[in-house]
Amino acid sequence: MVAAGGVGVLVVIAFVAAVALGGRFEAPELGERVAIGRADANGTLAVFVPRCRDERVTVVEIAEAEGSARWRIASRKGSIDERYVVGAPEPPLGFELEVPLEGPLPDGELTATVAVEGEEGEVRDRVTFTVGAVPATDVLYRGSLVDIASFQAQALSAASCPESRSELGLTTVVFGLGALMVVGTYGLMVSRWWRGRGAT
Repeated sequence: MVAAGGVGVLVVIAFVAAVALGGRFEAPELGERVAIGRADANGTLAVFVPRCRDERVTVVEIAEAEGSARWRIASRKGSIDERYVVGAPEPPLGFELEVPLEGPLPDGELTATVAVEGEEGEVRDRVTFTVGAVPATDVLYRGSLVDIASFQAQALSAASCPESRSELGLTTVVFGLGALMVVGTYGLMVSRWWRGRGAT
């Protein structure tokens, strides 16, 4: 019984450690926070940028492989929008059209770059793509076609939003307290078992 209880305690400790270590946040890899999709049935491109509650999108740009911008909008205050239509006649509220789109985008390699400003400073991300690879319904994300819901979930996970860290921290504390109670209870059980052996 004591041995079985010890195994149970080890399992609880391992679980709490997995929760705590699994909550370590690392810097997102390139392309984890941006995707390319279609804005309408006409095939107009759109840049998708999921963001944390405290973040604002400040720059969205489409450039050719050699670096020359084909379209670029920027905002000092930033925007809470998460979808930006490439070449839209009017930029989103609060944005300035720094480089208007002239003519259709080329068939070659392009790069979409976004800048997001939050409590921890500016984060820039970019993705390389070709117009022909962008799907009609889903989005092009890290070289694969995924549905918009899956993309948003993965992008927000990569963003390691402060609200997610707070929730994880509270969860870790709760499980940690539970583990301490389990260890304490097991210690009392072993102590009573040991005293019982001594009495016999």
